[in-house]
Amino acid sequence: MNNLDSIIQKIDHRIGEKEKIREDALKTSRDIVISCRRGIQQLHRNQIREAENYIMQASQKLAYLNDITKDHPDIFHAGFIENAAQEFVEIYCLSNIMKGASLPDPDALNVTYNAYLLGLCDVVGELRRGALDFMLEGNIAKANEYLQFMDRIYDAIMSFDYPSSLIPIKKKQDMIRSLIEKTRGELVVSSCEQRIHDKTHEFHGILDQVDDKRNNRKKKPDDGKEEDIDIDKVW
Repeated sequence: MNNLDSIIQKIDHRIGEKEKIREDALKTSRDIVISCRRGIQQLHRNQIREAENYIMQASQKLAYLNDITKDHPDIFHAGFIENAAQEFVEIYCLSNIMKGASLPDPDALNVTYNAYLLGLCDVVGELRRGALDFMLEGNIAKANEYLQFMDRIYDAIMSFDYPSSLIPIKKKQDMIRSLIEKTRGELVVSSCEQRIHDKTHEFHGILDQVDDKRNNRKKKPDDGKEEDIDIDKVW
């Protein structure tokens, strides 16, 4: 029993070090999430340079996070690091999609495959947000392009049919399907409204032309003839 105190001190020192690493990892994970969310906001505002700065910050912090936890798998797999990695995957993939670039490889991002898949699922929600913005602007073609991106991700994600203990993706799959159905319905309505607006504008233009002809006719001597309106042309 003479060595009891030294053993306890060694264990306490080790746990104390681990606690410091855990607190540092937790704070860094929060910073990554904040950087990614701010970067996504900048992407939707088309502030690409600012968004890339946030992506760079998140990338550096994620590399630091992986480094300080490489000898502590219990901390690495605690959950909050995986969530931070998902946020990073989400903004990186969204940025590349918006720029028309290829999707990043999970190994290049230094994230787990689970984090990559779950982060890719979350991209669909941001694509829907972008599609809605384009609908409000009247850019139906671009909104439809984003819907097609959503469909492609959904088709790819649906190929995974594994137990939730391996990858908890089932809820994400259901969420994506719901978002796509809602977006497609809203796109149909927006497209119809746009066509109605265009036809109404065209119709008003024709009516203006008819009014101009009538006004010009009133200025001319009346020869007793009435000008016919081509109703087929109006409609």
